[in-house]
Amino acid sequence: MTTKNKTLPRVARGLKKIFGGGNPVANAVKITSSLSLIEQYKKNGRIPWSPGYAKFKNLLMMETLTDKKLMETFRQGKPLPKGFGMRLDERVVECPWAISRVQQGQGLLLDAGSVLNAPMFLDAPELSQQKIIIYSLEMDSVRLDPRLSYLHGDFREPVLRDGIFDAIVCISTLEHIGMWPIPKPPYEITLKLPQPEKDLFAYRGVLKTFHDLLKPGGRLLLTVPYGKAEDQDWLQIFGAKQIEDVKQSFGGECLSETYYRHAADGWDTATPEECAELEYFNIVRTPEFGPDFAAAARAVACLELAREK
Repeated sequence: MTTKNKTLPRVARGLKKIFGGGNPVANAVKITSSLSLIEQYKKNGRIPWSPGYAKFKNLLMMETLTDKKLMETFRQGKPLPKGFGMRLDERVVECPWAISRVQQGQGLLLDAGSVLNAPMFLDAPELSQQKIIIYSLEMDSVRLDPRLSYLHGDFREPVLRDGIFDAIVCISTLEHIGMWPIPKPPYEITLKLPQPEKDLFAYRGVLKTFHDLLKPGGRLLLTVPYGKAEDQDWLQIFGAKQIEDVKQSFGGECLSETYYRHAADGWDTATPEECAELEYFNIVRTPEFGPDFAAAARAVACLELAREK
């Protein structure tokens, strides 16, 4: 059997897990279509955001979450395998990093931003015994699962009781707070619409809210795009000064800091200094890719913060 023939059954099994239950015939159609898109994406040079990109990325994340050795690598903040996540956006490192650090066992977890609201994340072993409140202004979907509760709202106007969460996971959400709404197609129209005034420091109050929502000793698992500090209108990129401000605004203790950097050969760990001048790639503003084919952030900061015991 050739390498390609060995790979296809593995990919099909992964897609079956992603799609989960439901109508077997409909799922078979989705899997066949996804396999075709993935092969098309790979054949066309793995161009970010091209057809098959999302399917390929989701499959990689699903495989990562079920790879105990790789998840331990993320938990310890060690270097990643060569070529990991090449030409894929920062979700491929942020999500495994955050999930790997959720303490297994029963607990109450807040997903601030709804990034984890997908079967491949919610079914991860680390989250299997967690009761999860998904809190966001937008929801891609709602699952009928007794472990899950959904809350539509703004973090700046909290409606939850203080001191109830064992952990809060906030993946690439803080950078959008106080900024313009994320634009939707057609961009030539939506980008010209009147926008509210931005507040580049709105995240400070949200971090204080996160601190208060946690139990004593509870942890905030936070990721933000990192590098050259920039205002990208609907998000901001955090530099070293902003990261220090994040830690001070939250209070408590910083248990760990892990930085990941994207390069032409994929994602890997890096020092803050190695990432300091990296610029965010905004495909809406600049549709031409750079030589590294970065899909979005070229670096992310992953912070594990804890409320005082």
